[in-house]
Amino acid sequence: MSPIQGLTEQKRLPRLGKIHLGVKKTNAKGTEYPSPTDYFVCPPEIQKVYGEKPQKLDIIIPVEDEDMWASQYYRQYSRTRGLVCRGDGITCRRMVDTETGDTANRDSKTITWKEELPCPGRDCPDYQRKACQEVMNLQFLLPRVPGLGIWQVDTGSINSIRNVNNCAAMVRAVCDRISWIPLTLTLEPTEVTNPDDGKKKIVQCLNLRSDKGLPELLEASGKAKADLLITAPIDNEAPLDNEDSKVIEGEVVGVREEEPEQEPQPEPPEQPTRPSAGESSIIDLNWWEETLTKLEEHGVVAWEREKILKYINTLLPEEEQQDNIYKAPKALERINPAKAKDLVAQAKKKLKELN
Repeated sequence: MSPIQGLTEQKRLPRLGKIHLGVKKTNAKGTEYPSPTDYFVCPPEIQKVYGEKPQKLDIIIPVEDEDMWASQYYRQYSRTRGLVCRGDGITCRRMVDTETGDTANRDSKTITWKEELPCPGRDCPDYQRKACQEVMNLQFLLPRVPGLGIWQVDTGSINSIRNVNNCAAMVRAVCDRISWIPLTLTLEPTEVTNPDDGKKKIVQCLNLRSDKGLPELLEASGKAKADLLITAPIDNEAPLDNEDSKVIEGEVVGVREEEPEQEPQPEPPEQPTRPSAGESSIIDLNWWEETLTKLEEHGVVAWEREKILKYINTLLPEEEQQDNIYKAPKALERINPAKAKDLVAQAKKKLKELN
């Protein structure tokens, strides 16, 4: 029997469910509003593996196409109609009232979807009144949870979206791909500044992490990856990790997370510096320099300075990442001593293999 071209060779993973970053609560007037949590709100099958309130999940991204595993758009939601507009900052697809031509609401009698309408992004009046926001739909496998299929998490946090994008870029820099690499999805406290009053506050943000050493990451990147398909994410409901809610014309719509602090402009890169030889530390930088030089002389590609720097940065929070091969391990030593010790152990093991 011959295969059906365009059908038989396609292997699509089923969707198993959604994980939330908040819960729905009801105010005194009986109106529902989203309330963010500091843990993943999971269905029972995930809680059996990770507990009732996990803050870390072991994940695998099954495809390279970012529009499938990390769909990111401006989205506007209505309490009664779900998703009513989705745009990319250039064009949008919007549900409109056929009588008024405005965005459809609960009073609209007839509606239609209009394609290729202008999307001004943050200059849109709906964005300005906080009825529209940036939303990311993450899709991934949970290898430790029974069942083979896709799980989804939605976030409306600007910081979370940036974190996931930056971490994914780091993994790709080291592994030349993102799919089928063992990763950890975490929910971590992050300090942001409220643009309305200038006060700082703590919010929960997503991060992609790797708790694997460089050899394990490179080994995973060298393995054959399955050629699978996943369905487009479900985007008909607003994420629940918004800080607040706002009632407009009787409808609850999503409100953006406070803007993150403006990042300072990067300073010119400094020349490599080392602490004094007598400084007590996990990673002695004189030994570090000698080790890197010896490994490079033996042609160990995985330990080239550029690759090692990128790898160490994947272990660091974004604000602590370095452009200096000497500062990066010291930052790791300060923030995560266990990972620093593991890095030293990996280097010593590789040196031993060369002798």
